[in-house]
Amino acid sequence: MRRFNRILVLLTVIALLGFSAPSAAQDSFVEERQQQIEEKKREIEERRREQLTLQRASLFAIKELDVTNTQIEEVDLHLKQVNSWIAAAEARLGAVELSRTTAQERVVDAQERAAEVGLEITAIREQLQDQVVQIYLDFVYEPNFLLEDGDPNRNARRQFYIEELGADAQVLIDRLRRAFDDQEASVRQAEQAQADIEQAQADIEEALTELAELKEAQELLQEEWNRKRELLQARITLEAQEQADIESEISGLEQNIEEIEDEIERERERIRLEEERQRREAELARLAELERQRKEDLARLAEQERAGQFDNIEIPAPPTFFRPVTGEVVSGFGNRVHPIFGTVRFHAGLDFANNMGDPILAAASGTVTQTRWREGYGNTIVIDHGGGWTTLYAHLSGYNVSTGEEVDIGEQIGLIGSTGWSTGPHLHFEVRYRGSPRDPAKYLSL
Repeated sequence: MRRFNRILVLLTVIALLGFSAPSAAQDSFVEERQQQIEEKKREIEERRREQLTLQRASLFAIKELDVTNTQIEEVDLHLKQVNSWIAAAEARLGAVELSRTTAQERVVDAQERAAEVGLEITAIREQLQDQVVQIYLDFVYEPNFLLEDGDPNRNARRQFYIEELGADAQVLIDRLRRAFDDQEASVRQAEQAQADIEQAQADIEEALTELAELKEAQELLQEEWNRKRELLQARITLEAQEQADIESEISGLEQNIEEIEDEIERERERIRLEEERQRREAELARLAELERQRKEDLARLAEQERAGQFDNIEIPAPPTFFRPVTGEVVSGFGNRVHPIFGTVRFHAGLDFANNMGDPILAAASGTVTQTRWREGYGNTIVIDHGGGWTTLYAHLSGYNVSTGEEVDIGEQIGLIGSTGWSTGPHLHFEVRYRGSPRDPAKYLSL
């Protein structure tokens, strides 16, 4: 017993020494990776601050762009009004030019009329001149025709001629005066009409000049606002691209963090599995030593029985069995509702949930006594461990041992399956003493 305790203590020390090295390595690895994660997180925070600054600048640029678009719309509206004013002024100018042509025609007509009146005035003047000459001649040749005695009829006739000549001259003079008035009025009206039209044309041309200057100013303003809009749009596009680049960088950093965390988790899992493997190996070594001692005790007891030495015989303890698989126990020992038949039946072992094809290990050293199909159990292995103790492994998908073969504790003997009365891949495991089923949970290690 003291020897057993020494071996147990030695195995425990070996296990602790084996676990300490991976633990220290794990701590160093995790610390290094955690530092990398913290650096990535700080970089992400810096990128977030840059992104926030860009977002604020973009919002300001967008608001400024809205104001610019409003200004451009106002300038466009004013420019349209100016264009309409120019079109109206040009239409008026066309009408004035047409009126000017008409006025010029009227001036030509008036001038022609004045020429005709001039001819008429010349004719009147000649007629008056002839009459004056005749009167003059009469006065020259008959200076005393009104005083001379003579034929009274002659004197009366001369008086009639003088009176008639005066009346005709007055008519001619009146005609001459009217002709002068008509000529002067026609020319004055035509010239006034032409002067009015020229003034209107000058006014319109001046207005067109002012409108052209206003249009040029509006177009320059429009170009300025358009340039500003283009600059703002380019700025917004550039800032959006910068934000997208930052977001891409952040996504890359977050992905790096996830990869590092996955690496940490894989390393932890690897170390856990390594520690688990070392624990299982240590447990296997301990159980192997216990099994060896149990066999020695059994051999010693058998020798004592043969020698007839029945005093102080020690009854050997039952074996401690190694857990054959790592899966979770999904059905325990005792009465239960059968998953297929739906009736209450006694369950003689434990069911471990595992994946199809996972390895099954021997729970203790012994001799394989069965590798065959059994009703309900499907493919089954039975191992005899001596002293009346046996273990059973059911629903297997394959065998790694054969009947009569000696196996060591922890050796792979088969594969997880779902043969026989089974609803899915799992291992049905039993522990029996002299054929009587016992609760495996009381004898399993780990």
